[in-house]
Amino acid sequence: MEDLTQTTIFPHTYKFTASSNTTQINLPRIASHVAIGSEDKKIYFCFEGGSDGGALPSNHGFVPKENMLHIALGKGRNRTDSIYIASSSASCDITIILTEE
Repeated sequence: MEDLTQTTIFPHTYKFTASSNTTQINLPRIASHVAIGSEDKKIYFCFEGGSDGGALPSNHGFVPKENMLHIALGKGRNRTDSIYIASSSASCDITIILTEE
């Protein structure tokens, strides 16, 4: 698990190593957008149905290698608190960029 909830300076860039199992990323409440990607490999992500260290659920999205995907987060009760990220194979470095409006 990667806990970014205490982040207070934006934009904020964070890098970690992911495996083929999902890693839970806890997002700060004041972030309104998240961008995810990897230079090394295709990565998978989901918002619901994931668990830290678990298998990738069938409802997931992907980001091709050498790309970043920008996602606007919901507001109020519609906002997710976490994103789950996994590498397509073995492990790879993941970059996360958090921004606020």
